[in-house]
Amino acid sequence: MGGEIRVGRIAGIDIKLHWSLLVIFALITWSLATGGFSGVQSSGTTAEWVAALIASVLFFGALLAHEIGHALVARRKGLEIQDITLWVFGGVSRLKGEAHTAADEFRIAVVGPVVSFGAAAIFAGLAFVLGALGAPALAVAVPTWLALINVVLAVFNMLPAFPLDGGRVLRAWLWKRRGDRTAATRTAAAVGRAFGFVLIGVGVFWFMTGNTINGLWFVVLGWFLFGAARAEESQSQLSRALHDVRVRHVMTPQPAVLPASMGVTDYIDHAMASRFTSFPVVDPTGRVVGLVTMRRVRAAMARGEEGSTLAHVALPIEQVPVLSPEDSATSLLEKLQGAPDGRALVFDRGALVGIVCPTDLQRMLELTTLRSDTGGRRT
Repeated sequence: MGGEIRVGRIAGIDIKLHWSLLVIFALITWSLATGGFSGVQSSGTTAEWVAALIASVLFFGALLAHEIGHALVARRKGLEIQDITLWVFGGVSRLKGEAHTAADEFRIAVVGPVVSFGAAAIFAGLAFVLGALGAPALAVAVPTWLALINVVLAVFNMLPAFPLDGGRVLRAWLWKRRGDRTAATRTAAAVGRAFGFVLIGVGVFWFMTGNTINGLWFVVLGWFLFGAARAEESQSQLSRALHDVRVRHVMTPQPAVLPASMGVTDYIDHAMASRFTSFPVVDPTGRVVGLVTMRRVRAAMARGEEGSTLAHVALPIEQVPVLSPEDSATSLLEKLQGAPDGRALVFDRGALVGIVCPTDLQRMLELTTLRSDTGGRRT
């Protein structure tokens, strides 16, 4: 996603914050402190600002709990959790791979709204107790707002608009009924795009009738939903096209390697004389220790590190996705999700035999699409 800050780990899962979260956090706090609490006459006091700050923190805590619910159930179903990122539209649990069955898909999707409804019930109960004890109106208003916003979050996520949770529940149902995940994804994505268009239309109407802020939010949210549904559908089609393809069919074999002692300027000269810009980096014994790309070299030069060696610039081998030639192309896609440089190295019995770059995937996708169009089969 980019622009993320890692803030810690929960249950072994990396938790990250996107910079856009700061914007929405400030907006929520400001709106609550200046009259957003129901039943409280706002006067801009310090107490109201403190209450607004507490409410905002607890809201994002509940949002994090929503995503952790997804992640923990996914882990129980055998999926690897890459991380959880909170950002302007809520939260994203990044999983490596997809659910193995429609039932698993349903359970992973539905647990998030269940957690949100649970949080709403807890906050509603707290508001009731505080009210019964005669607590100040502001103290009651905070859990009351949190209960309401968590209900809104749960209901919104249960809309059958892929890739929202409700859209994933819809896909699970279609998958179970048809026995075809790709076809189910295609239908659910179409519904998601339709919802996106509806939100955009509502936003434009509100914008034209003077409700500028709400109109803008609906347009942005609708556009995001439309784009996300289309991206998920494309990913599903890609996985289907590559289902019988092996890494050896995708990779560029016998990639040229560069010594870890080579300088950044020498890399530039070497890359200019080659059609490649990504190279495995080896130590004096020939052992692969990393991967250097043009993006990393450019970043090093921007930091004034033109005199650095590739050992300093390269992505360490521990962070590079590694596969074997007989691994499936779909497993390659899974490993490339969130990979720092979008590239993978291929080893056979410990020896480097290939590299996979985005252009390799694009080439194979085009070829498999042609094969599908002609009805051909791999021999």
